[in-house]
Amino acid sequence: MPDAQQNLNKLETLTDEQKVVFLKTLLFLSQQDGEVDNDEIVFIKKMAKKYRVDNVQKVFEYTTEAQLLGELKVLTSRRAALDLIKELFLLGHSNMDLKVEEILFINRVANALNISPEKVEQISRFVIDMLILQEQGKIIFEE
Repeated sequence: MPDAQQNLNKLETLTDEQKVVFLKTLLFLSQQDGEVDNDEIVFIKKMAKKYRVDNVQKVFEYTTEAQLLGELKVLTSRRAALDLIKELFLLGHSNMDLKVEEILFINRVANALNISPEKVEQISRFVIDMLILQEQGKIIFEE
């Protein structure tokens, strides 16, 4: 089974254009509920640092949803597309309140990336389970 470091290495192989689209999609999700909170901004900044995005200002350039969904075609790696869906769910849950607008947007992104609704549901359950385990760990380790 591949470890987390191998998965990170795969994501680091994205081109700058792919990294920007990945992060633009995260930013766009954070705007879906009409409010961008501090946790969402921190999450996106961490991702920009994680992916070593050189041209961060491109992430924050205005775009429409239709333009963004069209730009997603640059994510040709299935793994990168699946990871984007995972990160979108993580971001949506960062304020402990995943909204209907965010879920609908994630589904439109998945559709643009040819990811089936069943796979989206699997990823959603995985993220929820992961977040529950993290919270349980905080309790167990008295954090």
